Amino acid sequence: MTFWEILLLSFSFQSFLLGFFLFIKNRGYSYANRLFAIFLFLFGYGIFYVIIFWSGYDRVLKLAIAHTFNVAFALFGPLFYFYVRNVVTGKKVRLVDIYHLLPMVLVLICYGGYFILPLDRKLEVIANGTHREYILVIPYLGYLLAAQVLGYGLYTYGKFVNHYREDYELKVWLRAINWTFILFGLSFIFYFILLHRGQRTREFDYIISYAMVIFVGLASYFCIIQPEIFNGRSLGRVIPFVKYETSGLPFQFAQEMKIKLQELMQSQKPYLNADLNLDDLSAMLNLSRHHASQLINEHFDRNFHDFINRYRIAWAKDLLKGDHSLSVEDVAYKSGFNNRISFYRAFKRSEGISPTKYRDHTLAS
Repeated sequence: MTFWEILLLSFSFQSFLLGFFLFIKNRGYSYANRLFAIFLFLFGYGIFYVIIFWSGYDRVLKLAIAHTFNVAFALFGPLFYFYVRNVVTGKKVRLVDIYHLLPMVLVLICYGGYFILPLDRKLEVIANGTHREYILVIPYLGYLLAAQVLGYGLYTYGKFVNHYREDYELKVWLRAINWTFILFGLSFIFYFILLHRGQRTREFDYIISYAMVIFVGLASYFCIIQPEIFNGRSLGRVIPFVKYETSGLPFQFAQEMKIKLQELMQSQKPYLNADLNLDDLSAMLNLSRHHASQLINEHFDRNFHDFINRYRIAWAKDLLKGDHSLSVEDVAYKSGFNNRISFYRAFKRSEGISPTKYRDHTLAS
């Protein structure tokens, strides 16, 4: 293997590692994190597949996993869509979503006969040139899968990301990762155009790997530098050698700022402002944005979004119990939420029941 192939393989490992830590997170957007983790596992496998295919490192392994990349290829778009949809709307994957898996079913129909062959049989049919007897050839299947990836990227951006306004940090993440996914789809389109012109070479195949590496690198950057977008503990809490990018807050000063922040939230109630963001709060504390984020993550064990929502939910509970003339939507806006959907989602995640049921229980008691 060349140096560059080993470097690409390191990103494959990084994708698996990042996926593992996201999969075991049990806080915040745990369901969405697991969807994204599966996505990263497939991305890591995709990079691994391309390197094994072109490097000539192990011919037997190459033949053993031949065509399996198409399974991952068919799942990239649906998994990315499911992830973004869950982050923005809270909707989980349901039985009605099964039609998103039709491209994968098509791939299994095409290559399933080859997949189930024992390894020694695969080597035999490759050697005598009869392997195509076990494959159902569908013209331009690769083009269809590439168009599917790009289509999911564009649709997800237009449907969810472009209109998302609830949380600034999360919005930046969603836009960055969505545009990178679209770039990944475009790299496939470009690759198949070159393939159609008979220009298949190792370098052109690596175009796809480079796009995947950019995606994995971007995800890793956000996970370490802005862990709040995954609504859980930072990787610095899980991996001891991952630290904040700049010097931390001295303990005594952090304790003073913690008390100041608590007093600020009680007296000025900035959380009632639906447009409040981390920059606003850091200005109120006279701290840098980075140190304000560190203060909340390390000394309240929450990200900014969850920290603010804790106060909003407490305020909403008082309104639900005290003023029955207000509709649930009115309570949402008076508590600092941008819309009814985000209020319902945050309230149910915090209290285990919807605000409507919470009000009914308080009336019955």
